[in-house]
Amino acid sequence: MYISQVKEYFRSIGIAAYRENGKNVIVGVVFRGKAVIDDVISHVTGSGLVEGIAGMLCESKHHGQVRLIFLDEELLPEKVSTDKIWELTKKPVLIFTNSIEIDPRYCFRYKDRIIRAAGIDEESAKRVLDKVYCESGSEALRMAGLLLRNIARLHNV
Repeated sequence: MYISQVKEYFRSIGIAAYRENGKNVIVGVVFRGKAVIDDVISHVTGSGLVEGIAGMLCESKHHGQVRLIFLDEELLPEKVSTDKIWELTKKPVLIFTNSIEIDPRYCFRYKDRIIRAAGIDEESAKRVLDKVYCESGSEALRMAGLLLRNIARLHNV
């Protein structure tokens, strides 16, 4: 997908998850640009992580407004298929990966990170990242990770 114009308050969702007792606990933070939190959504599912992520977003009121999904391998309990998420949600997906190898068909380097993309071309992805990326990375992902760590702590009390 080619995105011709990226507005300053481009809506994206950062998603983090963990597994507890055979269930996936998923948290999504909807952000406008890199400064405004629109909403926080969550989902607990016994099905696969990809299906849980897609179901959470597709069932939310934000599905029509969110333009891009951000994931980070460090904030997920298992590797996920970006192509499958793209296929189920019809939303482009960017995942920050720890992979050492860069396959130019699917991955590119942005600042200090390697990113795998699905449903979006590299040029459009870089323009989006220019609008939403800050010193700590994607704010949507950072907030999703913070919320998820605190939810996990509550469950362990």
